Amino acid sequence: MHRYLFVAIVACALASAGDSHAKLLYINDFDGEAIGSVPTGWEKVFDGASQASVIDDPVAGGNQVLASSDLAHDASRHDVGGSIFAVGDDSWTDYVVDYDALFPADFYMGVLLRYNDDTNFYLFDRRSAGEAGNFDFWHQAGAWNRLGTGQFDAQPMEWYSFRLSVQGDSFEAYAAPAADNPDFSADVPFVTGSDATLASGPFGLYGLVYIDNLVIGETSTDVETAVEARGKLAVTWASLRR
Repeated sequence: MHRYLFVAIVACALASAGDSHAKLLYINDFDGEAIGSVPTGWEKVFDGASQASVIDDPVAGGNQVLASSDLAHDASRHDVGGSIFAVGDDSWTDYVVDYDALFPADFYMGVLLRYNDDTNFYLFDRRSAGEAGNFDFWHQAGAWNRLGTGQFDAQPMEWYSFRLSVQGDSFEAYAAPAADNPDFSADVPFVTGSDATLASGPFGLYGLVYIDNLVIGETSTDVETAVEARGKLAVTWASLRR
């Protein structure tokens, strides 16, 4: 799998610290975090029984990743008692998220967008059982409302790269094997959805999922130029990954 040559934690305060053009919200490959810790900027937003932490990559030696839970896959979702951890701010409205994900088991697990509380958020998740091979966008509002579905075969214990875009009431998802080093700039989303209920909120994790190489910006351009903008390095997106 790939990972960044440049490690940085960028708090969302950067976006409002006197530079109206600074739109990078967060970047972390978790290699600079202590094993067993909750990464910089993350917090528990729903207090359940599980605990997120930085762990050693289960498939790639010498790499560190963020695990959303320390419980089994069927005990980690918040609707069965697990916690929710998130990064960001209630003021985050439109944003693009690039990340790598590994699914430890063949189960329902994913990430959250515009999290407000435990009954108000958007979910992008890997499906299982009779829906295996699908990913969905959902709106949780006390009940589950499916916004869109698409096919992508993500096998357990393999790394995949994702890009999620939430702009206004529109949602898009892109995916590819992490080994392909995708940039998604010319790709077509494999899942789309639309809902205008929730205007803002942070990014979070749901169920048992491992993530790495997380970059969040207000636009895809912000994400793709994140390291250059933060570190003033003359590098291309492709050179950030191995």
